[in-house]
Amino acid sequence: MCNCGTWARLPHQGTHDYKYPPPDHHPDCEDFKTERFLRVEYDGSWCVMEPMEASDLIGSGNGEYTTEQVFLTRDQFEKLPEFAGF
Repeated sequence: MCNCGTWARLPHQGTHDYKYPPPDHHPDCEDFKTERFLRVEYDGSWCVMEPMEASDLIGSGNGEYTTEQVFLTRDQFEKLPEFAGF
């Protein structure tokens, strides 16, 4: 059972140096579970995608994309702003 709401947290904890929203759970909580996502960058803009979606986009061959693995919790991923396109 999660009780990490009472634990002290640092503002940057779990945010990858403020690149991503903070997670709902403390990193030591049993409910803190990260998943693999891909950060896709193209022409200075970026987005975070599910790996299958990223492979579909990159496979379309419409440019030179840079990818990086990112491990976020599902709630962090869902808090990211909607991506409007490159």
